[in-house]
Amino acid sequence: METLQKSEKIIAERYRILGKLGQGGVGITYAAVDLNSNQKVALKALSLRLTTEWKKVELFEREAKTLSGLNHPGIPRYIDYFQVDTSQDRCFYIAQQLAPGKSLAQLIENGWKPNEAQVRHIAYQLLAILAYLQSMLPATIHRDIKPQNIIIQKNGRVFLVDFGAVQNTYHHTVTGGSTVVGAYGYMAPEQFRGKAVLSTDLYGLGTTLLFLLTQKFPSDLPRHKLKVKFRHLVSISTEFADWLEKIVEPAVEDRFHSAKDALLAFRGKQPSGINPDKMFKRSPKSRITLIDAKQWLFIKIHPNRLPSKIKWFFQFIHLSYKVLLPISLILGFFIGLQNIGYPLFKYAVADWVNKLFQQFFIISIQSITTFTIFYALMWLCRCLCRIAYRLFTRPIQISPQDIQRVKLSGIHLPLLKKSISFCRIRTKSRNYCFGLFLPQAEKEWLVGELNDVLSKLK
Repeated sequence: METLQKSEKIIAERYRILGKLGQGGVGITYAAVDLNSNQKVALKALSLRLTTEWKKVELFEREAKTLSGLNHPGIPRYIDYFQVDTSQDRCFYIAQQLAPGKSLAQLIENGWKPNEAQVRHIAYQLLAILAYLQSMLPATIHRDIKPQNIIIQKNGRVFLVDFGAVQNTYHHTVTGGSTVVGAYGYMAPEQFRGKAVLSTDLYGLGTTLLFLLTQKFPSDLPRHKLKVKFRHLVSISTEFADWLEKIVEPAVEDRFHSAKDALLAFRGKQPSGINPDKMFKRSPKSRITLIDAKQWLFIKIHPNRLPSKIKWFFQFIHLSYKVLLPISLILGFFIGLQNIGYPLFKYAVADWVNKLFQQFFIISIQSITTFTIFYALMWLCRCLCRIAYRLFTRPIQISPQDIQRVKLSGIHLPLLKKSISFCRIRTKSRNYCFGLFLPQAEKEWLVGELNDVLSKLK
């Protein structure tokens, strides 16, 4: 990018360029100083004038949006996204925390030869980062795991950088396609078809680890039917070699399903028969649990809970009811004594106080009556909701082999002047529609996951 090649140039009156860090498929990254905080940052830039494909602008904006929602110690902190217009060009910028250290590619080029313990330590940290990305809503796929995008400090701490190829799990399903991105040799076979699943990043991680162990590019390693043959080139434990062999399997169904699954095996714990990355418990606000067993799919959409404000309202009514009931009983007792000839007070203010007691008693009785009616209606509504939930949310039992198509469908409501979408499963015999009241992101995630399961069966 011509406009930022010179050092000491100040961008947006805030960032002073120190030098070039690297260049990827989408944009050039520079080391800079934030003049507001006097901290070093990584400033990624993209020139609209020098960009030959509009797709790169889309990927750049998607990277900024993804980074703004991430919060993990192994991912440089997002700072800002902005654009600068000149008379000849428009430049887009992403400012991030500068990850201190060198990339794995630089270290190997400088002669570094890590042992098995060091490689395992790197693998463990990267698995934790990938597990975090896959726990997002929807799950995030990096799609460009390679030595150049992994920074390591002298103390062994690892950072994952360059999210220019990032993709959401439902992107391929919803948009109907995806751009082929990634580095040759580190790309999983399905990436050549423009597809990415959770285990795609595991393949990139595996080939990166093989690069560290063999000091050779993955494309130069011997293969048999797309399967990398590396055991004769490394001196590592059989357990670690078996684990590596599984995450670099060319077939998606033969790899670990997710980073969480791979992390369990890495620790020596075998994953259960249920695919753990399908357990959709990634957000406290989510109501979906999707379990992918070997022969059946189980989808459970939990009933929506009451908002916190309504809960506080009900708790206030319940507390008021408990307070007013004993007060009204006490006042009623004393008023009863007054009526049978036992005066409460013998002073000049006795009549006024007695009238005040009676007014409080009447108000208490009225409040208790109102609360009692409200409680009865609330109990009736709860009973009706439970009956409706049992009648209309019966579990649907479908074998994955019978599913022909899963997609998002929509209907237009002319009276409301709006459209609503829902999930639709099409089988040979009938259609199943569900998820009408789910948030749009959860609908898209669910459709993407179901299509992912179907693709593995074909």
